[in-house]
Amino acid sequence: MKQEERYGLLEHIKWIDEIAYDVPYCPSIETLEKVHADYVIHGDDIPYNSEGRCAYDEIIAANRLKIIKRTEGVSTTDLVGRILLLTRDHLQDPDTKAVAKMIQSPETTPKSDQPPASGAKNTAVKMLTTARRIAEFSSRRPVTDQDVVVYVDGAFDLFNVAHASTLKKARELGTYLIVGIYDDETVNDLKGSNYPIMNLHERVLNVCSCKWVDDVVIGAPREISEDMIKTLNIKVIAQGSHTSSKHSENIHRVDVQNIVSKSHLGVEFKQVESDWSYLTTAEIARRIAENRILFLKRNAKRSQIESDYYKQKAHRSEQ
Repeated sequence: MKQEERYGLLEHIKWIDEIAYDVPYCPSIETLEKVHADYVIHGDDIPYNSEGRCAYDEIIAANRLKIIKRTEGVSTTDLVGRILLLTRDHLQDPDTKAVAKMIQSPETTPKSDQPPASGAKNTAVKMLTTARRIAEFSSRRPVTDQDVVVYVDGAFDLFNVAHASTLKKARELGTYLIVGIYDDETVNDLKGSNYPIMNLHERVLNVCSCKWVDDVVIGAPREISEDMIKTLNIKVIAQGSHTSSKHSENIHRVDVQNIVSKSHLGVEFKQVESDWSYLTTAEIARRIAENRILFLKRNAKRSQIESDYYKQKAHRSEQ
């Protein structure tokens, strides 16, 4: 994702108080003083080069580096790998046929780069989603009878600033936002190909990290029933304008509008204008596809680094 897209997303994350832009890859004491920070925080996978030098040597020497436990199974390298597999073999979605055609061309695919054999074992480390982990991401604010509950649903794959800005607008329609997140089978049924790139638990935690979200429905149903509206006390059903134009033949929006038109339910159906509408999961996959050879080489190197990390990894307390 591009610089403005990454910066834009950070503005919606609940744990961030302030953003320091344009900082160097190797932070210095001068960097800390400039942004009025006491410490640099890094996971327990501190990078070292072949000479044993670390990007954080100056910070370590000043005793201003704090090490925290890295979240297992979460890495850009892994996501890029999933997208590369998607773009080579499975991009049959109407929005991304052009990418599939490009990837299948001899000019962009080296002969030595063959897809993995059918049934090949996936040895990637998976994220362990525990109840405690989900609780850490939860807003923990209970809904009250005075709240105006807004409900919006979707896949939220490769969560980005387009998703976050839409959720912000949806939240502004009421006082309590519940986000329904489709399970993997539903997303695949809607979008085909090898979607979703991220599994349900990963997508749930991404959405929960957004400060506009009060609660989520994990594995939300495609049909918003009358019982669901009553159970969650939904007053507004929101939908991004971009969503309404994608896969419309497969989604349940006509049913939704029929439901909310019933006066006795007292529910409104509202569409919010999507910002960053060009930034979709398919667009991110397209960018990876355009630079396929570069990312294949990058992942070959990074995968070995991550493999070495997991081999020497020891337990680290999160307290």
